[in-house]
Amino acid sequence: MSVAGHAHAHQPTAAQPRLRQRVFAFDMDGVLYLGERRIDGAAEALAQVRQLGLPAYFISNNSRQTPLELALKLQGMGIDAGPEQVVSGVVATAAYLKTLQPHPTTVLVMGGPALARGIAESGFTVASWDGRDAPDVVVVGVDFELSYQRLVRATRAIRPGGARFLAVNADGVYPTADGPLPGSGAIAAAIRAVTEAEPIIVGKPAPMMFQAVCTRAGCAPADLVVVGDLIEADVAGANAFGATSVLVLTGSSTRDQSTGAAPNQRPHYLIETLYDLPLGALLGPQPAEVRA
Repeated sequence: MSVAGHAHAHQPTAAQPRLRQRVFAFDMDGVLYLGERRIDGAAEALAQVRQLGLPAYFISNNSRQTPLELALKLQGMGIDAGPEQVVSGVVATAAYLKTLQPHPTTVLVMGGPALARGIAESGFTVASWDGRDAPDVVVVGVDFELSYQRLVRATRAIRPGGARFLAVNADGVYPTADGPLPGSGAIAAAIRAVTEAEPIIVGKPAPMMFQAVCTRAGCAPADLVVVGDLIEADVAGANAFGATSVLVLTGSSTRDQSTGAAPNQRPHYLIETLYDLPLGALLGPQPAEVRA
């Protein structure tokens, strides 16, 4: 049964087995909203998931906004969300930094205030740009203050035997209302060209963001349902992580692209809108193939 069905049809009775406990992770842009407009079915799908007592999280490669800012944006669109339910590029990066061994203490942040604040609030010292401190890690996000001097500082820190190199995501383009800008991937590529060091990518499709959700929710990868609009990021990442993937056609990827995707990038479920979210099937056994 889809979201359009009746909620009480999902409630277990004496004759029905208990529903499988799932954790939902909804991508944001292209799934819940487009720009500043809420996508039809988003609020209804979230309400249905929560009525069933299932946790819902919101995921995004965005590193320019804090979890609170992203939660407030959702609230402004009539979607109930708290910052503790948002797992963004900022959250995933800070969580991944904590897993590194040897444990880093000083991080050079090439990104906006939200990224620097999130890393600092996670217990790391944010390195200055004047070169006085030697960072253990260089983190690259979208940096509106990017300069040649900052690139020099980052490349010198990363040179062989130096700092580890992380990028919030591999996106070459950062979309804005005024047109595309260089994204994290483009800035990281400039540093890679000089240092020949490959950055560790934290955001989707890498597993760090999905792992951060599972850590918060206390769930196994097989119990996670990822709902996204991008085959190469949301679907491919979810499949590789061992989660269930749902591709919704309200954002970037198309049905034809899904059909033509490599087997490991095909969604377990393909839906037109969130009204079609197949909750009945998702609360049953783990799917083994694409369902349309």
